[in-house]
Amino acid sequence: MTADNVQWNRDMISSTDRKRQSDDDGTDIDAYSDWSPGSKKSCLDGPPLYDLSKTLNKIHKTFMEFKIPEDDPVYQTMNTLGKMDWALRRHRKHHKIQDFRISNTVRLDQLVDMWGSEMTKVAEFMMHSEEFRHLSSEEKFSIFKLVWQISQRFEKLTMSLEIFGKRALEEKILITSNTTAIQMEHVNVDLSKITDYTSIELRNMFHPFCSRLYDDVARPLLDLDPSSIEISYMLCQIIWHIAGKTMQGDILAAGEKFIAKIADDLHQYYMKEYKMANYAGRLIKLMTVVNSLQRIHLDRLKIMELAKIFDIFKVKITDPCFFQD
Repeated sequence: MTADNVQWNRDMISSTDRKRQSDDDGTDIDAYSDWSPGSKKSCLDGPPLYDLSKTLNKIHKTFMEFKIPEDDPVYQTMNTLGKMDWALRRHRKHHKIQDFRISNTVRLDQLVDMWGSEMTKVAEFMMHSEEFRHLSSEEKFSIFKLVWQISQRFEKLTMSLEIFGKRALEEKILITSNTTAIQMEHVNVDLSKITDYTSIELRNMFHPFCSRLYDDVARPLLDLDPSSIEISYMLCQIIWHIAGKTMQGDILAAGEKFIAKIADDLHQYYMKEYKMANYAGRLIKLMTVVNSLQRIHLDRLKIMELAKIFDIFKVKITDPCFFQD
């Protein structure tokens, strides 16, 4: 699969369905300008409700009924990091070898559907960790709601780089599903149902994070060209580092045990696959990317808190704790 097969300028919905024109980028405008409570008058009779109960029931079922692939002899012989990589590659195989289309317009209901699909996939990935499986259902959900957004964002970004290469960085392309991708600086996300702010105002609000994601995460990843094992290691570090910083008790202990296992597995990988005894420099670069992504994530959370204070988004979600970012 190469970027040469991509179909450009294909909208996910007809242009006749658009309620708003796509605005020009305003990258030089302060992200905080025009943020004042009461500066907008709501055109909504009441905030729409998005019911996530079906998706959360699927996640709960995954946590309760997940079974490791005992019929796969190769899986059974793998170490901890190898099993996580197996799970990641299994998830990625659903990116079929077919033409991706670049979408210029995305509706809110399409975003909700994509989120639901990604939440289920992240839950399945996490269940391949023995330490995670042994936690209670409540503890699993406590971790999941903290990490599913940042983990799926990292996975989508690395997959975009794998398929589009340098073009993903130059044009800020991000895969959103098995068949579609968006150009982050040009996509028009129709949020008119849940906000009175224009597309350009919202873009100015979040543009700094998009730029940092590609400059501080995508660019070094493109240079490092990490293997699937390394990406799996980074993804696991992201999940358990955030969980460990926030949670205590059994969750913290489980995370420390898991991280120790995959660190040893990565050491064995470098020694056997790369014949690389001195890999400290490369590992530092990989972890620098992880730390950069986490800083972006935390800064974005702060902006989302401001958005709540200023009532930027007028929407009710059955379980809002799953959408902090």
